[in-house]
Amino acid sequence: MQEFLIDEFYQRMRGVDLNVYGIVDTKNRIHTLGTDSKIIGRVFEILMQPILEEIAAAHGLILETPQSQTNYPDFVMMTDKESKEKIAIDIKTTYVKKPNSSIKFALGSYASYLRTNKKNIQYVYTDYAKHYVIGVIYQRNAQAQESLVYDNAEKGKIEIPYKNVRYFIQEKYKIAGEKTGSGNTESIGSFRTSAIEDLREGKGPFAELGKDIFELYWMYYPKYRNKEKTYTTLEEFRAWFLQQDSAPLLLHPYDYREVRKKLEQMK
Repeated sequence: MQEFLIDEFYQRMRGVDLNVYGIVDTKNRIHTLGTDSKIIGRVFEILMQPILEEIAAAHGLILETPQSQTNYPDFVMMTDKESKEKIAIDIKTTYVKKPNSSIKFALGSYASYLRTNKKNIQYVYTDYAKHYVIGVIYQRNAQAQESLVYDNAEKGKIEIPYKNVRYFIQEKYKIAGEKTGSGNTESIGSFRTSAIEDLREGKGPFAELGKDIFELYWMYYPKYRNKEKTYTTLEEFRAWFLQQDSAPLLLHPYDYREVRKKLEQMK
């Protein structure tokens, strides 16, 4: 499948207004949103879905949302339901206190579909050729009103609940880090950086190592309840992998010799 998504997403997002006053009811009144991160995250999904619909249509593809809100991913781009070249697209949001604050995302579970192929995922993991993350970073507006109602003519009085919105799109493995999203969840964490350019360019530790090593690392990463941790860093994973008597399995075939060579040469 052609590498079109990243370039076209940026092109079509030019000029898109990501500012929202609130929710309009049938009487044309605006209900303010406040700064709840879940609501704001959903707003960005709603605003970006038409862009993804346009891209899919331009390439003769379908854009589908999962039947369950708890299933990965947020959107599936594909030729048809039987395709083995599906594209997964997840929209993740995070807020920072200052523009130069450290940025960190939780990128989804490492203990479900990545290991079972079918748990908490639309279709099966091996049906996907690409996994993209659209990351949105913003600052909360402390002046934002919560659960207030304004007439439409008064919308100029409403404070947008967020500011300094920045975004990127990149393949998941290129922005993944070697630590979990948080200490008590089984989620993949992005690598920490204060520069959004690092995320746009995909400068994470797996970018050079490749997708297979990313999947191996997180497929065998110990669950947080495990008392004994086989590894929690890339260097420890490298030592663990090279000590194995046989090739650790993935959900799909991979070049064991190439992976071993990359890990032996890893700096």
